[in-house]
Amino acid sequence: DKFNDASEFSFTINKYIDNELTHLWDKLVDFKLIYCKEWDCWFECEVELDEATESVKTVFCTQLGQSELSQIMLYNIEINTEDDIARPDYKIGILYDPFDNQSILRRLLDKAPHYSIIHVDDTLKNIQRSFSFDDISIYDAFQEIAEEIGCLFVFNSNSDANGMPQRTISVYDLQQNCKDCNYRGEF
Repeated sequence: DKFNDASEFSFTINKYIDNELTHLWDKLVDFKLIYCKEWDCWFECEVELDEATESVKTVFCTQLGQSELSQIMLYNIEINTEDDIARPDYKIGILYDPFDNQSILRRLLDKAPHYSIIHVDDTLKNIQRSFSFDDISIYDAFQEIAEEIGCLFVFNSNSDANGMPQRTISVYDLQQNCKDCNYRGEF
């Protein structure tokens, strides 16, 4: 289990146990979701079949949010750059405004509408930066943003009230904030 990176686990499964076909053998295939009840966390799996014997599968599981968002690519995304400013409908992009489709996080998640933002620290919401993303995953774009502004993205992959995977994102400030003057930095 990792805090600032994808939680992962792996295991192997034999095709036969006591000369009987393992009941999950055919169900363990790439991109299947696996639920870990003890962690209340969903994972996406990648399966490798032992080429020599074809009787052992190695299953690699990556936390759902990081796995899915690592596969959704962004192309020609300009945020607060000269090309973006040249658009007729340009509006300065702040990190997050739940009601503004031009905010940075809303624009990036336009390609992943099944994800939602549930929390962004107030000290981060109005930050403005310029970004260019081309041929990069949403997950990697979030990591660039995190490094640039000093924040942490948490991808929640637990179950909702119906037992289905919940796909939500929270963003936390990693810098100090002065309560008197609102200065944000490392002090």
